[in-house]
Amino acid sequence: MSGPSVKLYRLRAIFIAYFVMKTLAGTVVAWSVLRPLAGEHAGSMEWPVSSLTIFSLLVAAVILVFAMLVFGQLLLRRSWARMLLLIIGWLTVISAVFSLLASSQITNLSAWIAHWAPGMDLDWEKLMQFDRVQKIFELLFWSYLISVLQIDRELRSEFVPRKTEGDAPRKEEQS
Repeated sequence: MSGPSVKLYRLRAIFIAYFVMKTLAGTVVAWSVLRPLAGEHAGSMEWPVSSLTIFSLLVAAVILVFAMLVFGQLLLRRSWARMLLLIIGWLTVISAVFSLLASSQITNLSAWIAHWAPGMDLDWEKLMQFDRVQKIFELLFWSYLISVLQIDRELRSEFVPRKTEGDAPRKEEQS
């Protein structure tokens, strides 16, 4: 296997580990937050906490399947897969940076949220800490993805179409 192939396979493996750990941690936190509210209504529907947990895990599994399809196309050196992952990566990094900056500026969050969501006695500070840790891991993974797919010259050159003998010269080359 060549160097770029190893980097792409490693990137896919790191994504799988990142996504599974993020999903499991989020599920555990959501479960612990929603368990005290188990008897209350969620909007106009009453869903048991276990149903919400299973539903969120199924959605995460579908997202993982789509991500694996995109990574499969990336391994086949499809430029659209590289561009899609770079767009998602840049948007996620920008979102994580702004979220971390904003969360550090928020003071007395519990009172503000309690005003908008009365009756929900949750530990909002712990939820904010979890969100910050999650944003840091998002920032780390997606920054790594950007560095591999955009900054690494050897890997980036793998996605540039190569000229073959049968290709017709461009107009600029004919002059």
